Amino acid sequence: MAGKKTRRNFLAASAAIAGGIIGSAALKDSVTSARTPKAGTMPERILGKTGVSIPILGLGGAGYPLGSRGDNKNEAKALAIIERAVELGIRYFDTASSYGPNEVYLAVSRQRSAVSGQAQSTEHRAQSTELSWA
Repeated sequence: MAGKKTRRNFLAASAAIAGGIIGSAALKDSVTSARTPKAGTMPERILGKTGVSIPILGLGGAGYPLGSRGDNKNEAKALAIIERAVELGIRYFDTASSYGPNEVYLAVSRQRSAVSGQAQSTEHRAQSTELSWA
């Protein structure tokens, strides 16, 4: 009797459809990803309840072995990656001492930016540092 047309089935289906329409409209308004960023800019989201807006992409400091501090070839490669990320609008950097010398590379990149006059205030950059318990 599922196919039987009754007033009860009609009202239940109508309520479900109306609820879906209203729910999808409310969801569309509340989802921040519905906002379209300007062309050439990095999309951003609010970080939890902080009110701080950060890019949806970050740069992780682990995963690619760039050698030890003082290895000029790898240091240049690491700095180029960091500086390109900043150019693209990435302002969130995930680091940890267990990742190797990447925290040093970030510091060198910040110094280069300050010297060239491209430094950003710290309130616009976020860095996550993990502590390792060795």
